Amino acid sequence: MKLNCSRSALDHALGVLTGVVSSRTPREALKCAQIVALKDHITLAGTDLEVSVRCVVSQVEVSKEGEALVPADKLSQIVRELSDDVLGIETTEEAIHIRGEGSHFQIYGQDPSEFPPIAEFTGEADLVVAAGVLRRLIESTVFAAARENTRYAINGVLWEKKGKKLQLVATDGRRLAKAGGSVKKSSDGDVSVIVPSKTMTLLMRMTQGDVEQEVHIKASANQLLVRVGAMMVASILVEGHFPKYDDVIPKDNPNKVTFKTSELHGAIRRAALLTSDESKGIRMDFGKDKLVLSSRAPQQGEATVDLPVEYSGKPTAMGFNPTFLNDALRVVEADQVALEFSEPAKPGVLSAGKDFVYVIMPVSLA
Repeated sequence: MKLNCSRSALDHALGVLTGVVSSRTPREALKCAQIVALKDHITLAGTDLEVSVRCVVSQVEVSKEGEALVPADKLSQIVRELSDDVLGIETTEEAIHIRGEGSHFQIYGQDPSEFPPIAEFTGEADLVVAAGVLRRLIESTVFAAARENTRYAINGVLWEKKGKKLQLVATDGRRLAKAGGSVKKSSDGDVSVIVPSKTMTLLMRMTQGDVEQEVHIKASANQLLVRVGAMMVASILVEGHFPKYDDVIPKDNPNKVTFKTSELHGAIRRAALLTSDESKGIRMDFGKDKLVLSSRAPQQGEATVDLPVEYSGKPTAMGFNPTFLNDALRVVEADQVALEFSEPAKPGVLSAGKDFVYVIMPVSLA
C-alpha cells in the first residue's frame, strides 16, 4: 500500500474512529484502525465488537492498493501533531511508514486478516432525518440515560419512529427526558429500538457541521446502522424492555410556572453553589409572584436566590437535585421553559415547546 492523503481529512476520520477503538482489550487487532486503499479512496474502520465505524476518505492519491492494521491511538497522535497538508503513507513487510516534510514515523502494525468484519449499509433506509434534528434529539436525552444500571434496558436510549415522527426517550429511574422531531423520509413500518449511550455519543460527533445533511438510519432486530455522508456506524442494540414512559409522565399538574430559560438556569446555578454531598438538593419555595431558591451546606453556609415569577397557586415547597435541573436546562434551545407540578412529593415536569419533556423526581427537604 502506498498513498498520499490530506492530513486534515485523515485527522477528522481518526477523531471519530478513536471514539470507538478500545485501548483496554487483550486483542491487539481491536486496538487498531483498519486502512484499506483502493483506486480513488481509502476506508478507515474501527470496532470494539459492539460499535463499529467505517469512514471513507476521498482526498487521496493511491499509488498502490492494499490494506494495513495500525494502532489507532498512535496513528491519531502522529497525524494530529503534524502540520503538513499532505502525508505519505506506505506499508512494508515490517511496518507502516508515515511521512511529512522533515518527519518520518515507523509504526508496527498487526495482521490485517485479524480484523473482524463490519456490517455494510445496503438497501433502503428505514428513515432519513436531518443531522441537526438528530443531534438535537440526542443532546436532549442521552444525559438522562442510566450508567451501568442492573435494569439493562435503561442503559441506552429508546428510539421510536412512528409515521413522520422520531422520538427519543432516556431515563435512569430518577429522571426521564423525551424529545421529538420530524423525519425527512420514512418507510411504512414503525421502529422501536434501544441504542447504547456510547453509540449516541459517537453519533453526536458525526452530526456536527451541516445541520441539513441527511442521516440514513436502518434498524434490525439486533443492530442499528447509521450513515452520515462518508461515515457509517454499526451498533448492537440494548436488549430488554424499556419502561412504559407514558405512565411515568404526570398528566394532572394544577400548578404551572413559565420562566425565561437563561434566568432559571442562572438562579439554579447560583443556589447550587452552597450544596454538599450531604445536602445535594435545593429548595424551591413557590409563593405569590415569587420563587425563592435556597440551599444549605453544613460548615459552609447558606444561599438564597429570589426570582420573580407569575404564580397564583397555593404556596408550595419542593426539593430538586440542581445537577438534574441544570442538565436539562443546558440543552434546551427555547427561550422559555415551563415547570409543572402538583404536590411536593410528586415528580415535576419541565417542558420546552411541544417536543421536549423532562420529568424529575423531587428530593427530600429534610
